Amino acid sequence: MNVSLLSRRRFLQATTGAALAMALGSCGRQPAGPPPGTVRIAGSTFGFPSPFAYIAGPGYVQMSLIYDTLLWKDETGQLLPWLASRYERSPDGLTYTFVLRPGITWHDGRPFTAEDVAFTFDYFARQSLGPLLVAQPFGVAGSTVRAPDVIDVQLRQPVVTFLESVAGAVPIIPQHVWAGIDDPPRAQDQSVLVGTGPYRLTSFSRAEGALAYTANSGYFLGEPSVRRFEIRPVDDELNALRAGDIDAADTPVDGVRPEVLDVFRRDDRFGILEDTGSFTFPLIFNVGRGGALADARFRRSCAMAIDRGDIVQRLLGGNGQPGNPGFLPRDHRSHVEVEQHPFGPDRANQLLDDAGYGRSAEGRTRSGPDGRPLRFQLLTGNAPVPAALPLLVDAFGQIGVELAPLSVDLPTLFGRLAGNDNDIALSLYPGPGGVSPQADPDLLRAFYASGLSGRLQGAQGWVDPEFDRLAQAQLVTSDEEQRADLLADMQRIVARDVPVLPLYYPTLYTVFRKDVFDAWYFTPGGFAGGLPGVHNKQVLIRG
Repeated sequence: MNVSLLSRRRFLQATTGAALAMALGSCGRQPAGPPPGTVRIAGSTFGFPSPFAYIAGPGYVQMSLIYDTLLWKDETGQLLPWLASRYERSPDGLTYTFVLRPGITWHDGRPFTAEDVAFTFDYFARQSLGPLLVAQPFGVAGSTVRAPDVIDVQLRQPVVTFLESVAGAVPIIPQHVWAGIDDPPRAQDQSVLVGTGPYRLTSFSRAEGALAYTANSGYFLGEPSVRRFEIRPVDDELNALRAGDIDAADTPVDGVRPEVLDVFRRDDRFGILEDTGSFTFPLIFNVGRGGALADARFRRSCAMAIDRGDIVQRLLGGNGQPGNPGFLPRDHRSHVEVEQHPFGPDRANQLLDDAGYGRSAEGRTRSGPDGRPLRFQLLTGNAPVPAALPLLVDAFGQIGVELAPLSVDLPTLFGRLAGNDNDIALSLYPGPGGVSPQADPDLLRAFYASGLSGRLQGAQGWVDPEFDRLAQAQLVTSDEEQRADLLADMQRIVARDVPVLPLYYPTLYTVFRKDVFDAWYFTPGGFAGGLPGVHNKQVLIRG
């Protein structure tokens, strides 16, 4: 899943604020400090940490400790030279020339060269890989080695996201390891994990869900400040943090109430970071089903029936932001003001009346102009079941729309979304295959544009030719002001039609033990193409 380094168990269950606060308050065990130079976080194995066998965002983070990219983001959100010392862009935007750092070696001592970079792009292009591999060289037409330390990368079109989503995300692999491997996803022996990265994998237990890494003492940017990095499964991250079993904990992706964090705010041994807008819960209307779902008036009335501000207050005690019909959270650098369809059940009902959606004889469930009752299945995941679900059922009921919730496991959820086998869906974004809503605004194209294949979630059956035209134009527009205008119009279109309604953006928190490691940060806009969370590997290198 395109998420921060989440524990699979935490992703599979939500903990209520009151219960967690009670558990923390009753915990009397004294912290058992980690071995010197060790940092332990909660997590679990998400696939195998090779560039071809990891699973989504958490798996990518685990893999990225072993493998490097040409560029990489720092704590300010800027791309740094990494394997490449510098680069140039051709005037037409179709070619990038990278000059590699000298003296870099693979973990096995073999020299790293431009031949490895060219091999990487060619090898990826020859594979059939699914969307759970979040970093792939999409849009790369080919590459040319000009010298042992110089390579040209040619693009199919001058996309403005190349540096962030390819150069800053695709792991470079050694030709001498992978050239003889015909089925890379099945290559899951630790012997293939030869990278240039800051860490080497020293233990991997799929059964226990635990991983451990040791610092690469010969790393080209200097030996990492954290000598040993461990990922271990726990039942409850915040409880485990206070007990001393881990050194940093993330709150659940669906948000947390203030009282859950009070025990840590009162204890000066702990630091707390927060980030809002990296996740959202999109309500996706399957426009392709036709009928009311294909009627923008119906979707607008649904938006007006939902009190998104109340969701933030009731579920999170204010720790979050109401959802924006333009998708981007309000503090996103490309956010513009759009039609909000503010809460108003009376106005929502009037809109349905005017559109010909009459009430049944008993006055409860409406019927559409075609006479069909407004009854829809609301498909959602069970990992966890979104806390907003009963609020949605009640809100829709206030305007005469009957929802029948169905909670399924995540593979089933995303399989049915991909197959358009649903009426309305309540999903988690970034979720599998996505990027943070705070990432590059090209995510609007990736989420809403028609005719795209391979995505696990996004607008369903919604086609707007003007939006598609704008989406393609912004992808190849390097002038920032011109691109901003295109993106603004895209937001206005999706807000007007409401094919998807983001319900809210929870505030995520990372709580950490300051005496063990206190350099954590949230990368603005996410890293590696938009992955959210505090587990940007640069923090372990720079200290």
